[in-house]
Amino acid sequence: MNRRDFFKIVATTGATAAAAGCQQATEQILPLVVPNEQLVPGVAAWFATVCRECPAGCGVLARNREGRVVKLEGNPDHPVNHGSLCARGQAALQGLYHPDRFAKPQRRDGDAFKAIEWDDAIKLFGDQLAAVKSKPRALAVVSQLESGNLGALLDRFAQALGGRPRVTLEPFAYEAIRAANRQTFGRDAVPYYAFEDAEVVLSFGADFLETWISNGQAARGYARMHTFREGKAGTFIHVEPRQSLTGSNADEWVRNAPGTEAAVALAVLKLMLEGGVVADKRYGEAVAGVDPKKVAEDSGVPLETLHHVAKTFAGARPGLAVGGGVAVTGSQATALQVAINLLNAVAGNVGKTVRFGPDHAYGRVTPYAEVAKLVRAMAAGEIGVLVLGPGVNPAFTLPGGLKVAEAIGKVPFVVSFANLPDETTALAHLVLPDTHWLEAWGDYAPHEGVLGLMQPTMKPIRDARPMGDVLLVAGRSALGTEEGKGPLPWPTFEQYLKAAWEPVVKGQWEAALQQGGVWHDVVAAAVSVTPRLERLDGAPAKLAGPADGFALLAYPSLRFYDGRSATRAWLQEVPDPITQVAWDPWVEINTQTAARLGIRQGDVVKVTSPHGALEVPAYVSPSIHPGAVAIPMGHHYAPYHVRLKYVPATAATNPMALLPAEADAASGGPSFLSVKVTLTRTGARRPLALLQATHDQDQREIAQHVELGRAREEALRGGRESHGHQTMYTDQHYKSYRWGMTVDVDACIGCQACAVACQAENNVPVVGKAEAAYGRQVHWLRLERWADGDPAQPQNTFLPMFCQHCEVAPCEPVCPVFAAYRTDEGLNGQVYNRCVGTRYCGNNCPYHVRRFNWWNYEIPAPLEVQLNPDVTVRQLGVMEKCTMCIQRIAAGKDHARDEKRAVRDGDILTACQQTCPTQAITFGNLKDEGSTVSKLTHSPRAYHVLEELGTRPGVTYLRKVVRGSHAPAAGPEKGRA
Repeated sequence: MNRRDFFKIVATTGATAAAAGCQQATEQILPLVVPNEQLVPGVAAWFATVCRECPAGCGVLARNREGRVVKLEGNPDHPVNHGSLCARGQAALQGLYHPDRFAKPQRRDGDAFKAIEWDDAIKLFGDQLAAVKSKPRALAVVSQLESGNLGALLDRFAQALGGRPRVTLEPFAYEAIRAANRQTFGRDAVPYYAFEDAEVVLSFGADFLETWISNGQAARGYARMHTFREGKAGTFIHVEPRQSLTGSNADEWVRNAPGTEAAVALAVLKLMLEGGVVADKRYGEAVAGVDPKKVAEDSGVPLETLHHVAKTFAGARPGLAVGGGVAVTGSQATALQVAINLLNAVAGNVGKTVRFGPDHAYGRVTPYAEVAKLVRAMAAGEIGVLVLGPGVNPAFTLPGGLKVAEAIGKVPFVVSFANLPDETTALAHLVLPDTHWLEAWGDYAPHEGVLGLMQPTMKPIRDARPMGDVLLVAGRSALGTEEGKGPLPWPTFEQYLKAAWEPVVKGQWEAALQQGGVWHDVVAAAVSVTPRLERLDGAPAKLAGPADGFALLAYPSLRFYDGRSATRAWLQEVPDPITQVAWDPWVEINTQTAARLGIRQGDVVKVTSPHGALEVPAYVSPSIHPGAVAIPMGHHYAPYHVRLKYVPATAATNPMALLPAEADAASGGPSFLSVKVTLTRTGARRPLALLQATHDQDQREIAQHVELGRAREEALRGGRESHGHQTMYTDQHYKSYRWGMTVDVDACIGCQACAVACQAENNVPVVGKAEAAYGRQVHWLRLERWADGDPAQPQNTFLPMFCQHCEVAPCEPVCPVFAAYRTDEGLNGQVYNRCVGTRYCGNNCPYHVRRFNWWNYEIPAPLEVQLNPDVTVRQLGVMEKCTMCIQRIAAGKDHARDEKRAVRDGDILTACQQTCPTQAITFGNLKDEGSTVSKLTHSPRAYHVLEELGTRPGVTYLRKVVRGSHAPAAGPEKGRA
């Protein structure tokens, strides 16, 4: 039998079998008579809305494909984030498509929940409201920060039913900033801090690059102030006992004893006044009792360092002093903020970099002291019905000493509008799942002058209803009124919202929807320092606990905030940028302390305070103050994380359980820095999943730096010298485009937004803790942290690492099936269907950026709905890596072709570039000499990683610019140009 006859037989047999075995019942196919004009198959539709993953209120564009949102990006027109989006915002899609979302209303049945219909649920809710409306203050409503019309409706609902004033619960409400501003300026507000206009930023524990107030907005302003551009570069000094991500980006990190931040700030102020900065005697009287020498002894900050900080800050025109980070907020928090206010006033910064007028919405948050009163009322049996809005989880996020869970357990009827199970919904009697913010109408005002508008970007993925709709129906039922009458007449919250917005938009509703809201500039209000200033002593924070204990630094997680984002597997798997730990919680212990106690990294340690205890694995660090330990807040797992064996079942680990109930007397806020803890070895081991084995470059010059003076000299001389390259091969010629990228290491802050954006855009799977710890994570982009100099005071550099798209790629010649190849546009391509999984390419890649699919990774429903239809989902045995978002390149070229032109600079934005808050990443056509990427490639600071190998990468890095005497010590040629 010849080859042709063989294939005839095979084809005939196969067709016959298929016809016989694949017959199904006849179905009637009907055309879509009235198609949705906004949704065209194969074409993305974009909807503007507002991110509600935290109170920052960033503008978001949701990319909808065939009725489902597949990607979120920052709204470039929004004044808060200007197109960037943090890691938590990127991961919001995993909340939308979360496998554990409640499918419908749930009613408690014994110790479990039972699904019920919406009509029955609303009737039950209405009956309970009717039962308490005649009892004054028996109804309590608790919501997250709602500064728009949903908040107004909640207030109206509580008032109509005779309830208590609504409690706006945000665990991090910055009460000390508000109290100090009342005391200093007579204004109860959180002002706008203009980082972008400062020459010197002096921070006392404010983690403004992580979670402080509006971290995306602050990061963008910081980059404009600090990144070396056009010969200009500002200075950043950070005072904190622990080297946080914000401290890691500082030019000078000053490590102080925990709780002495106020004393350090007052000492700096005293030295500025002694230096003749200002002659106003009021300021001198305020710090008359401050002795800088004693402060230096108590804080561990050398006196010469205090002098240096005072001189540097006094010379800034203008400067900016900030504080109020959660980790350093204790009994001295208000005094610290008053000292910061005086620093800014003395230096002439108020009205310039500290602007009242565009005040932040945090000023509307209920102080913690009032929240504690409500909890005590619940414990006393004064509350009959407790209504908990979405985004609040008081049983997890409030201090353990307050015993919130016990208090909620004494409320006869608790209603939760959460759409995911958490520690508080487990205590509820009725769960009415709210729609996700991507499925709902709404609005949000992050600060004065900005009113963001929210709209549904897709239909609800579950049987959920907007909280506003449910409150209107249940409220009318309890009041016995009809639709259109009474205090709650509106049929739906959408109608209420549109009625409220009509005077604002004046017939321009569609334009406001398209823009994502309305905004205008707010003129800075004139404020002055109060005539009488009380004397400040700078006493250290009061810490309860054993005298030989360690100060507990409980700090908000960059990835999880207060815990509301911990259910996102993308954020669990992307490592913490400082420790490089994924999936696990940890307690950070100083190296010397750990050695004295016999604690090794990965040992499970019992951390005990006067209010509770936690068992958590140890992370040993040389940089944290020896008298302190640190635990990130908000760590817990979603049920499906355990169900899919991403992690073993373990208890939630939140240091809030170790904190007291008492509010700070001066501010009414919680005292996060208030206890000393003891450490006890349990004998158990829980090795941490560390995704970066070492932070030492070992003189490999991976992350390079250049001193500021030299960078300015080189910038004046122009582009770098080209030495060419020696090769035996003919150079590749590019007929149309040659795509390339630059990464400004001086601008990168290590926030991990690019890594999560890449995962969302390119269908990168989640592998779980065990696989990640084994080195089998599949991230296309990793964020490396390299530390130079003294391990206790390192100079950190963050370096995004991904496929370098080498012109002489080591991966290509070793592939036996030519799956890795060079495209005619300068990319290193990968043919998935051709790959047979030998992994030779990964072994031969000096950058270690190629990823192998060891399994067919499970994507639980409905998370598969989020997958980007423009990107192939890879399977078992296939090698993958960064493609520079080839799907976006193709779309950009198609768009340019439709307009009969070439691709312009800026037409194509990769996912990592688009989301970066500091604009550290630039992509474009290297053949276009006028393009930004081409100009940066020829910058004097440009270099290639492992350039000596001769791989000729398509990715160029720009050296980090370090400041003078604070440049890290280097060995021969280490980290130099």
